[in-house]
Amino acid sequence: MHKRFLLPVFLFAALGLLGYGQESHLTESGTAPIMARSAFAHGYRHGYEEGYHLGDIDANMGRQPQTKKLDTGHMAYSPSFGSRPSFQEGFRAGLQAGYHDGYAGNDFRAVESARRLAAHMEEASPAAGSSDDFDHGVGSGYRDGFVQGESSSSAPSTLDFVHINCTSSRPGTFCEGYRRGFVLGRVDALTLRRENILEASK
Repeated sequence: MHKRFLLPVFLFAALGLLGYGQESHLTESGTAPIMARSAFAHGYRHGYEEGYHLGDIDANMGRQPQTKKLDTGHMAYSPSFGSRPSFQEGFRAGLQAGYHDGYAGNDFRAVESARRLAAHMEEASPAAGSSDDFDHGVGSGYRDGFVQGESSSSAPSTLDFVHINCTSSRPGTFCEGYRRGFVLGRVDALTLRRENILEASK
């Protein structure tokens, strides 16, 4: 093979592997249903993975928390994931939570969290894309749950999303997504507040 063709071939192979890594979330056992239906949840997963890695590196290097430098620069988005703004919002939320857990030496909890959120959901086809009502519900629930968690005096615990109150009059599956997002947001807020390792970033 001529040398001038090597670089394009290698770049194509690398991009193919990157795409495979992204799509693996949509076929992962136990979490695929919510990843396929919610761009927010899918973005959260990507962000958490990156944040956890960055936090772990900073902690091991003895650095102060670098949360001000966290952004979506490495966000691997594809239109097949659904709404880009929703994916970005989820990515930022996951990046913060993952960085905190990685820096604090906590367990990597993104997979288990996603499995809890996907409980009792039917398997969804990745090609179907996200459901707008459901996805909006996940994002809205996460924001409300995070705010509630910040003001709560309780410790992080597993919450059953079935018992979360949703008073929205929106049609479709908004409340189904809202309840699941609320649980995730509340746990994140309680975890970040409890250990308070990111105080230096304020």
